[in-house]
Amino acid sequence: ERTTATIPRLFCVAHRVPGGGRRRLDMNTLSNGSLQGEEAASPSAGMTPGSIPEAKSSKTGVSVRYALSPHADAQWYLFRASYGREVLAADLLIESGVYAYVPQRYEMTERDGKRRKVLKSLLPNLVFAHLSRSEADFFVYGPSPKDLDKVDEQRLASSFTLSTLLSYYYNHFETIGDTLNPPLVIPEREMMNFIRATMTHSTHLKHVDLAKCRFLDDKLVEVTQGSYKGVKGRIARVAGQQCLVVSLANGHWNISTDYIPTPFFRILDEKA
Repeated sequence: ERTTATIPRLFCVAHRVPGGGRRRLDMNTLSNGSLQGEEAASPSAGMTPGSIPEAKSSKTGVSVRYALSPHADAQWYLFRASYGREVLAADLLIESGVYAYVPQRYEMTERDGKRRKVLKSLLPNLVFAHLSRSEADFFVYGPSPKDLDKVDEQRLASSFTLSTLLSYYYNHFETIGDTLNPPLVIPEREMMNFIRATMTHSTHLKHVDLAKCRFLDDKLVEVTQGSYKGVKGRIARVAGQQCLVVSLANGHWNISTDYIPTPFFRILDEKA
């Protein structure tokens, strides 16, 4: 069952305006790509590109390994997909050679009297992708006339389709000129940590409200053992259980993990 959640005020969807900017349009609500893997998969230690799995299309099996992009301005952009189409959008990006990520978790469902595990999105309608700004514009707005003779047919077809599915998320706290907001960009280290925390697809992963988390303190910790080894976050009690909370975009999206025993983490000097 899909639910409705409030969009953090940090972000808004915007109309494109002449000159390459986007005029701000506040959004109040958001309705409630995928990487293939097993729930018990254990990440390797270290925040390096090689420590996260390949992105694989759920339709064709085409995969993309995360690596340094040939584009110097490649960054992690956050996109909003049209209702319920985040995995389709991620698949099309992956099939076009772009590393895309939709955080997911296993959920138990029942069909025809049989219970089975299925992957469901942790952050419905959101797609993360690592690409340059020009590439991002190509998929969000569709190909320009000059692209028609330079880009292969498959990538052009994906661009046309994605332009109907994707829009940028915009950073409300930054402006271009007086009224325009730039697309939201997630720092690479922060994104690597988030992927490492969510790529297990554990049934215990949850999208949580920080106000309902009882934090140990403000210090950052690093998990030293188990499936989340190397992941950093804050220790909190969520629904009565001690777990790690990993945040994105200054705490506007927060994911809690499985139970983390006290001997399985170390407190770092820095604050979260």
